[in-house]
Amino acid sequence: MSELQTEIAGRLEQAFAARGFAEPGVAELRRSAEVSLRTLYRYFPSREAMVIGALEHRHRRYLAFIAEGSPPPGEAALRHFFARLRDWMAGVSPNGCLFVSALTAHPDSRAVRAAVLGHKRETRDALGRLVGRPALAGTLFLLHEGATAAWPFLGGEAIDSAEAAALKLLTGDSP
Repeated sequence: MSELQTEIAGRLEQAFAARGFAEPGVAELRRSAEVSLRTLYRYFPSREAMVIGALEHRHRRYLAFIAEGSPPPGEAALRHFFARLRDWMAGVSPNGCLFVSALTAHPDSRAVRAAVLGHKRETRDALGRLVGRPALAGTLFLLHEGATAAWPFLGGEAIDSAEAAALKLLTGDSP
């Protein structure tokens, strides 16, 4: 992805995060991207491509964010992950998961579904690597998804609960 395409994707991500996927038309997305309509369509030739570009940008940012500063695999890495997740939800995604919102807004789009499923799959796998226990990846992913879905309603309590359950799984303590 070129530098300009990355910048446009980042601005599209912010526009969709702020306004949702149903609301902004192409004219508003063009203004948000701060480029001409021709340039926008050169890099993202359809509205669906704009959604995919925004999701791909968000995906790279999210995985880099949660991995940043992570200690070696284990309990400390799991605690670090939940601290980073709390920061992400509070600062970047207070209304919940942008990927779920995209899929809800575009349920019939195979391309959007593929982008969302790819993000979710890579997030699941990253969680298994993070703690050094790939066999726990699916369960940790469910805790992650529950925490992000509950964030708009419970805030930090959602993260605390998911972290406590994940730590019990990792350390073998019974709930």
